[in-house]
Amino acid sequence: MKRLHLIALPLLLILFHCEKNLITSHFTSYTWPTAAPADQGMRADRLDSAILRAQTHGFIDGLLVIRNGFIVAERYFNGYDASKAHDIKSVSKSFLSALTGLAFHHGYLDSLDEKVLEYFPEYVTADMDARKHQITIRHLLTMRMGIDDESNNFGDLYASPNWIKGTLELPLVNDPGQRMLYNTFQTHLLSAILTKASGMDTKKLAQKHLTDPMGITIDYWQQDPQGYYWGGAGMHFTPREMAVLGKLYLNAGRLDGAQIVPQEWVEFTLRPSTHFQPNSWGSWENYNYAYLWWLGQMNSNNMFLAYGWGGQFIACFPDLNLIIITTANGQVNLDTATVQEWAIFDIMTQYIIPAIDENV
Repeated sequence: MKRLHLIALPLLLILFHCEKNLITSHFTSYTWPTAAPADQGMRADRLDSAILRAQTHGFIDGLLVIRNGFIVAERYFNGYDASKAHDIKSVSKSFLSALTGLAFHHGYLDSLDEKVLEYFPEYVTADMDARKHQITIRHLLTMRMGIDDESNNFGDLYASPNWIKGTLELPLVNDPGQRMLYNTFQTHLLSAILTKASGMDTKKLAQKHLTDPMGITIDYWQQDPQGYYWGGAGMHFTPREMAVLGKLYLNAGRLDGAQIVPQEWVEFTLRPSTHFQPNSWGSWENYNYAYLWWLGQMNSNNMFLAYGWGGQFIACFPDLNLIIITTANGQVNLDTATVQEWAIFDIMTQYIIPAIDENV
């Protein structure tokens, strides 16, 4: 993927505003068709093995496999079923990415380079680090605000009486834009900006422009002490509803013929914003960050990934027309979360992807 050059951004934003045919009407409920694995070029025995391994692990709550737009495997554990919503953790960030694109399209936001502090004058002080005035919406979307990784401040911010104020008061460990350091409270600032810019709370904004047109329901979304919806976390969806976002992005923002998210925004936000050296995280290889999405390869297949703590995943493989959804126990520590995530990646690479057999 090539980096989008700054010179292209004005044209990109014009295209967002000029695309007039986005669907905003409400579908009653998105319904997934089902098919036998063999009918979609997949081996049922290998998918059965994936389900058995998921059940054996014990921490996986749901596994859903979709090929060519058809559910070919689905199983739930630990009291969950197809109709029970799950905390999707940071998969919420990828929904927020889509919503930000729609905010541009509908004119609530004007530029990725709008300054964040312009939305929060009540927290600007005379002795504030001058570099904070350079933080932009683009920096929030790419985790480059300049504050430290959330492993060093998450608990304190979460327990604070004002998440916005606390985040803006954090010291900068890098210049804005210099380095990607993952911190969910950066995307919480984005949620508050969407609320201020649109005049609607983020949940109502999402329902109007994203989830209602997708035919899915936000079952629950956590709020901060001031009432802002938690940007980048705290959303609850069923796995089938999570999969609709995957299908939407696999199809350049279209869903069954209706343009929901501008195609230009989808393409832009699936470009890398980091350029890490070749790397791996378990069996996920060559990963990079995009714009609230992750990129990489599994079994040499390109993928984009909505990634949530402990194993909440929307894994999309464009060349395979494959979507893999998992939900899992998210109430775990860092070490356990890593073990769970790597185990799920192994299910994908050892069973699900190899189940594809065009000769079936």
